[in-house]
Amino acid sequence: MTACEAGRRRQSLCNCLIFLVVPLLCINAAAQTADCAINKQPVLIPWTTLAGARIAARPGPLSALPRKLDFAGYLPWLSPTLVAARGNTMYVVDGGRRQIFQYDLAQQTMTPFAEYSAGAVSGITVAPDLSLYVADINARQVLHFSVDGRLLRTFGNDLEVARPVAVLLDEASGNILVADSLYNHVVVFNSLGRVLSALQSSEGRSTEAMARGPDGLYLLDRLGKQVVVIGQDGADRYILGNGTLMNPGAIAVDRFNRVFVSDSFDNTIKIYAHGQLVASFGGTGATSAAFNRITSLWLEQNMLYVADSLNARIQTFRLAPPCVKEHPLD
Repeated sequence: MTACEAGRRRQSLCNCLIFLVVPLLCINAAAQTADCAINKQPVLIPWTTLAGARIAARPGPLSALPRKLDFAGYLPWLSPTLVAARGNTMYVVDGGRRQIFQYDLAQQTMTPFAEYSAGAVSGITVAPDLSLYVADINARQVLHFSVDGRLLRTFGNDLEVARPVAVLLDEASGNILVADSLYNHVVVFNSLGRVLSALQSSEGRSTEAMARGPDGLYLLDRLGKQVVVIGQDGADRYILGNGTLMNPGAIAVDRFNRVFVSDSFDNTIKIYAHGQLVASFGGTGATSAAFNRITSLWLEQNMLYVADSLNARIQTFRLAPPCVKEHPLD
């Protein structure tokens, strides 16, 4: 083989590699461009609006026979104040009826949950086994109910818990976290109800709601009009929402560290990424994607559940994926 022939073969090989690599680069660039294009749409995409359901009977906790119903047929909610969901099961606290309902999202039916008056419920969270933790202000404790409505355990301590407003379950440890608005701290209980510690931010003026996210605990400080993020040890990490929140009320955080905060001042959901405001969604009204006093936010996978209290409904929204190039609002 001559030097010229060897040179031509090397050139041919390089051309082939270029033809293989360039399309792959173009495909990757096109995918990123498409991802950003998708995210020009709102982060929250309206999905369903639920205003009640047909009442269905379930077996009682100690019998295979269905419970006797006081009412049969379609029952609308009067004032849904709290919502939590996992899989096809959704729990709704209707403050107007002073009742918790267990809603089957697949069957579009619901049943009254537990023999319990829910007039002072301030926070709920649902566990992987579909049991329900309920923060009760009047009882000054958190009640843990089984999926069939049996009271399993209570979590309280007069020295640490006086006004419980939110509850979370640490699935890894089994610990229960209770936010108390009077003492302005978060009490950590083990699964048996023993107090392990109390976490308190030095930056927050109040604690009215909380959520868990990639950076720790996100505490909604209504008096400070901000969200304070603390680590698992209680140390302050950073603050967001200053200057953009007027009357924050509910909070949720997704796995991409996007923070969703309801603001009753203008009936919007404000969305933060990298600590900065990137979108404001909604507004006052009764149409789809409008709100009248949001009292609860809950994230389940890529779905956001919103308790639109004075509109007597639960709205759900699909979350658009985050764009690679995400910039705060100017």
